[in-house]
Amino acid sequence: MDGRVATEELEQLLVGTIEFDEALPLIFLLLLLHFLLALPRLLPFGGGQRSEPCRPLPITSPLAGLPRNFRVREPPKPQKVDRWTEKRALFGVYDNVGILGGFQIHPKHLIVGPRWLRGWRGNELQRCIRKKQMVGDRMFLDDYHNLKKRIRFLYKRFNRTGKHR
Repeated sequence: MDGRVATEELEQLLVGTIEFDEALPLIFLLLLLHFLLALPRLLPFGGGQRSEPCRPLPITSPLAGLPRNFRVREPPKPQKVDRWTEKRALFGVYDNVGILGGFQIHPKHLIVGPRWLRGWRGNELQRCIRKKQMVGDRMFLDDYHNLKKRIRFLYKRFNRTGKHR
């Protein structure tokens, strides 16, 4: 249907020269068109007009040109922090070693690891096997049993997956 013809028929309906029954399809079409144009405003997920009226901002405003729907967030609430955890309490505990010892030894040299790990690198399976070989005869039975279980598990895992297959 041509838009020009529809407006002429609508004018005739308003003036009264056309009967209501003849204009019923036209009225239906206009109502459908009106509903389709108003559809974005009726849907709840955006689109259409804003719920609050938007007043134009003056050009001198620092917010001119920005959208009106930005939200200013509140600063976060201060958190309660435990100041005496082990990590915080022992922070800097070896700082005085250099001062008292005349800077002869570094604190990292005071920290020594177990015998089976000094100067050696490897994955967890190799580390467990090395521990079993070096100190396995002096371990408690439960610890030794758990170490053997860990070696069995890691052996199966390393043989099934990974780049070392």
